[in-house]
Amino acid sequence: MAISMTVQNYLEDLGVDYGPLSHEHTETSTMTAEASHVPGSRLVKAVVIKDDDCYMMALLPASHHLRLAELRDLLGREVDLATEDEFTALFDDCDFGAIPALGMAYGLEVIVEDSLAKSGDLYFEGGDHETLVHLQAEAFKSLVGDAPHGHFSRHDKNPEHRSGFRYTHS
Repeated sequence: MAISMTVQNYLEDLGVDYGPLSHEHTETSTMTAEASHVPGSRLVKAVVIKDDDCYMMALLPASHHLRLAELRDLLGREVDLATEDEFTALFDDCDFGAIPALGMAYGLEVIVEDSLAKSGDLYFEGGDHETLVHLQAEAFKSLVGDAPHGHFSRHDKNPEHRSGFRYTHS
């Protein structure tokens, strides 16, 4: 499948330079970072959250896990994790579970973990489980510059952690 047409069209319409990075098939962001030789701090993980009215996307490094209570405090409202079954139709040009970290291309509000601003060039899923999109740091910052930013994740200190997604309530 490679990079989704929605992502390609969005980036090209905005004149943003990007490049694909192929890797072996993976199922989690941690495995993707390892397979593509990209530090987990530079691989953007997209987590879809929801409230009573809409879906949103939280962007954080793959080396971190979401702290849902901190995200709720930051947003000032009750949000929960959305299941892939709930939001998969929003990403109809992507493989199941390979959600690009460009929620705005899909009409979603985005919130960005502050630590991404310190990471340099960034990578994110292109829409399948074998392709990353590479963006220069300034290009990523320009794409998410108007999005809310804050601190809502913690570095995953367990190097054996392989689930790719983990959150805590406190």
